[in-house]
Amino acid sequence: MPRCFTTAPPGSAGMWNSPWWTPGSHKNTLGRWAAREGKKRSMYAETRLSDARTLWRSLGGAGGVIPADGSVDLILRGGDLFLAGPSTRAITTLPDADGVSIGLRFAPGQAAATLGIDLAELRDTGAPLGDVLDPARTRELATRVRAQARNPGHDLLGGQPEDPWARETHRAARRAESASALARRLGWSERQLRRRMLARFGYGYAALIRIERAKRAHALIRSGTALAEAAARAGYSDQPHLTREFRRVVGHTPGEVSAAGD
Repeated sequence: MPRCFTTAPPGSAGMWNSPWWTPGSHKNTLGRWAAREGKKRSMYAETRLSDARTLWRSLGGAGGVIPADGSVDLILRGGDLFLAGPSTRAITTLPDADGVSIGLRFAPGQAAATLGIDLAELRDTGAPLGDVLDPARTRELATRVRAQARNPGHDLLGGQPEDPWARETHRAARRAESASALARRLGWSERQLRRRMLARFGYGYAALIRIERAKRAHALIRSGTALAEAAARAGYSDQPHLTREFRRVVGHTPGEVSAAGD
């Protein structure tokens, strides 16, 4: 059984600043970040490698409550490689320790082909990668993450095929398409869809819809939309439904987000 963390793994504070939670926070390039690293400031930057993967670096990130985004991260901290499992609820992170953390984020549904592990067992947790993979495979992945950090202009994991049905499922969740409609379109039963979701994403389709619905609601609230209207436009049955689900996914209430934007 992997040695799991109840908070995000060490060195991961910066990477949990999700783009949809803090608009514009990830527009720096790694090159610009590296030029400013000597100032010893709290910095975070990322480079999108492909639709499936994003490379990020963090220095001096503060801890906090961070929203779920459904992704999976490999986090290289010093000589240790950690796995942050697929997130479906807000988590609390610890501050970064001294030094730079390097991470490779896999978009929802895109990590399983590379890692070859049961992601459902690591949902909303983290663990040293060596606890869930053999030592040789762990060393190989650590080497590839380091090489990727040195070559941010090229996706060195590009040989791993992206999963077309996973991308389509993610798009369907953004539209809030029903599980039955999606399953029919993919030529599967709903039971088959659930099994494949657990294997590829680490969670079910309903969880992915909740994440995407919270993103829509968050964007609406940040733009000044009234909470009742935001609830209706994002797809919640009513405002209490928004409050319950939003707090679980985002880690803050809609009212708190609205007040922070005033």
